[in-house]
Amino acid sequence: MSRATRVTVTLDPQVAEWAREAADRQNRSLSAVINAALRTTLVHESLTALTIDEEAELAAAYDDLRLGQAAEDDAA
Repeated sequence: MSRATRVTVTLDPQVAEWAREAADRQNRSLSAVINAALRTTLVHESLTALTIDEEAELAAAYDDLRLGQAAEDDAA
C-alpha cells in the first residue's frame, strides 16, 4: 500500500456527528469512514465525467440482439 498522507479537515458539526455515528456502527475509525466516503465520491465523479459513445452503445445493443436472435433460430 502507498504511504498515507495526513490531511486536516474541518467538518460541519452535523456532518462530523454523522461520520462518528457511521464509524461507530461499522466498528471503524472516523478516518476510515471519511476515506471510504471520499474514495466513493471521487470514483462516482470520475465515472459520471466519462463520455458515452452513443453510436457504439447502439451498435453493441444491435449486436446483442442479433446474437440472441441467431441463438433462438439455431435452437428452433
